[in-house]
Amino acid sequence: MEYLFFLIYDIVFIVGLSIYLPFYIRRKKINLSALKQKMALIGRSDLGQQNTIWIHVVSVGELNLIEKLAKRMHELFNYEIIITTTTLSANSLARKKYAKFAKIFFFPFDISFVINKIIKEFRPKIFIAAETELWPNLFYRLKRKNIPIVIVNARISDRAFARYKIIRPFMRKTLEKCSYIGTQNESYRDRFIYLGANPQTTIVSGNMKFESLDINENQLSYFRKKYLNLLKRENSCLIVAGSTHYPEEESLAIAYKELSALKKNVSLVIAPRHPERIPAIEKIIKSYGFNPIKLSTVSGTIQQNNNIFLLDTMGELLYLYSFSDISFVGGSLSNYGGHNILEPIFFLKPTLFGPNMENFQDIKEIILKNKAGMQIKDQEEFKEKLLQLIDNSSLRKELSLNCAKVFEEERKSLDENLKIILQCVN
Repeated sequence: MEYLFFLIYDIVFIVGLSIYLPFYIRRKKINLSALKQKMALIGRSDLGQQNTIWIHVVSVGELNLIEKLAKRMHELFNYEIIITTTTLSANSLARKKYAKFAKIFFFPFDISFVINKIIKEFRPKIFIAAETELWPNLFYRLKRKNIPIVIVNARISDRAFARYKIIRPFMRKTLEKCSYIGTQNESYRDRFIYLGANPQTTIVSGNMKFESLDINENQLSYFRKKYLNLLKRENSCLIVAGSTHYPEEESLAIAYKELSALKKNVSLVIAPRHPERIPAIEKIIKSYGFNPIKLSTVSGTIQQNNNIFLLDTMGELLYLYSFSDISFVGGSLSNYGGHNILEPIFFLKPTLFGPNMENFQDIKEIILKNKAGMQIKDQEEFKEKLLQLIDNSSLRKELSLNCAKVFEEERKSLDENLKIILQCVN
């Protein structure tokens, strides 16, 4: 019966892939190199002969999340570390961050013959997934080979939970294969158990995002020298808007135009979640009478004042937050579920975010409870709060002091997840 279940899943996956793959290729979300790896066209020459620890993440956010965990795995075990990613941007960043001690590949298509080949090539001693990566074929075949499956920092958003409930029997067959699931909080634990996870091995291990930020002081110093004088005019207030989506860039341009009309001494940097959208964002900026300037093209100083800067490279946003006066985290005014508001909070920066934060619901609640950030409901309130923060340095200082409390209370999760992994490997 289980064989029939996974045969049907294979057929559905292959049909879906044949429909959507041309769209991904056309939209440049996959390239030939990625496609080969996703079909498990990887030779042993790409790997050593030893067993591996396989860590999987989807995108840039999860990639940053597992940094300290991956380094500890490298220190603790005499196994090759393999990190797989789903998106092109995450794969590119992974090569920059982890190439010194890990092999980087694209995550394979979840088709039985592809998964069988990749397991043979990778020889994993354990498979570790970050957050909510549930792959039926992979989990089924890892379980058959007695390879532990661990999900760390696990969560299920409201939207995902509503979908998963519809296919609850299917989810049970997938989740019952997991050796351990470490959830961010009790609410997420209840959701996993409801969908079929083993209550005995589904535990609350905390949110690793509170410990995932690893700052390279040399890089921080480099970025400050590179950008600080360029972006912060004398006595100006620097706004850094990170991980933005459409139409948030237009909201920022509108707000910036009104602030400029009020003669506010402000500078703005927009860092879109997907850098390939830069040409479209440049058109938006020009339509409001500003000059879009890509930071990668700047050398020396810029004289005119009607600029909006665009961060068009990966891996620099965290460091830009460090010298902002006010931060905005995108994906929250648009309907993308929000992004990691802890990055500017880590640098004690007054931070704004929109109403759509279901991907970071628990973090949002902790930040609001500590009065370390400000949630805005729409475009109009966005402008109001920006103006309030620009004009009120005392409020900015109060928010900064509250940011420190967030990290003091929440750091604990890395050790909890390491305990789970050590238990499985040993």
